[in-house]
Amino acid sequence: MSGPNVYTVISEQNDHDCTTVRAHPRNETFHVVEYADEDARERVADLPVGSVVKLELSRAGRRSNVWRAESVRIAHTDGGVAGE
Repeated sequence: MSGPNVYTVISEQNDHDCTTVRAHPRNETFHVVEYADEDARERVADLPVGSVVKLELSRAGRRSNVWRAESVRIAHTDGGVAGE
């Protein structure tokens, strides 16, 4: 994928570092299982369900529908607007 797109968190990060997000407006789901660095992993780990985030995703390996978060920019969380 190219450039960041807007997603809604539909499943918080689990013990295996997997977070499920839904793309706007297509409603496609993506399973984020890898992160560009520890900061990106932690930023996603802090997001509750319902948060809106801009992610730049790339394919993670050959498995279908698993993705790597190259960049993470938080737009809105349940607690209000969060910083980048």
